Amino acid sequence: MSGIEDKGAFGTDSTDRGSARPVADPAVVPVILNPTARRGAVLRRIDPLVHAFAAHGLEARLVRSTSEEHAKELAAAFAAEGAKVVGALGGDGMARTVAAGLVDTDTALGVIAGGRGNDLVGKLGIPKRVEEAVATIADGRDRVIDVLDLDGTISLGNVCLGLDSTVQRHANSTRVVRGHWVYLYGILRAILPPRSIDLELTVDGQRLDFRSLTAGFANSGRYGGGLTLSPEAAIDDGLIDVVLLGEAWLPKLAVELVAFMSGRHDRHPHIHLSRAREIRIDTPAGAAPVEIVADGDAVAQTPAIVTVRPSSLKVRVPRTS
Repeated sequence: MSGIEDKGAFGTDSTDRGSARPVADPAVVPVILNPTARRGAVLRRIDPLVHAFAAHGLEARLVRSTSEEHAKELAAAFAAEGAKVVGALGGDGMARTVAAGLVDTDTALGVIAGGRGNDLVGKLGIPKRVEEAVATIADGRDRVIDVLDLDGTISLGNVCLGLDSTVQRHANSTRVVRGHWVYLYGILRAILPPRSIDLELTVDGQRLDFRSLTAGFANSGRYGGGLTLSPEAAIDDGLIDVVLLGEAWLPKLAVELVAFMSGRHDRHPHIHLSRAREIRIDTPAGAAPVEIVADGDAVAQTPAIVTVRPSSLKVRVPRTS
């Protein structure tokens, strides 16, 4: 794993085994990685990644991040130094944290999938194979997309609470179930028994009190390794898709949830869909705070505000995407 930098304190290289060329050099591509993604399995992608960049006449400058904030700081520093693209090697959470440092800059996010769900690359048509993902970074085009802002935390895909966050927690905790099956496992665990939440939402200034199993606020609309939160969600329309799933009888709920999470929202009579630019999320007075998940990671609790930041991030995608 030569060529990896371990950045300790922000802006300080504790071990620099990369080249001395500045990242403003178009032949140098910084790649920030999460060494713990998929329990360290992502590290096996490093050597193929370095060779793939070299095949395109590029040098990958790999840097390990030590935390989400560290990854954000690294990305922002590379953007300030003039990097044209900064790579993120890991899952959707890693892409989210690197993107947080690139929002509202001229630097594009390059995604090399190394997680379990990899929903952002699925939405944008970025290949999952290392060689093809690197080819996209080398020869692709920059697409401008929206991001969601949850009280300062950036989300590229979706912000969820209730059943969706419970599904994600169970999926992340299992060490036995593999692949996409982890999310079906999470669904089964989450609905036995389902837990409703009382929400006080203000959607673009309009108050809505709602008893819900799940509430989702979608940018990409894709999550859970290919499940669909909102089939109509567009990642560049300047809007948040609001998805509220009401209560239902358990056997009926189990059947409808499969249709719902597979994108067949017309089959669910308890679904409420709308679009907005700002949602204030709260619970009634005296109720316990509810956990909020962004792109698969628990990042906040109610109360919170979700807004959309239109056309604020560049992402390197295939030219045909």
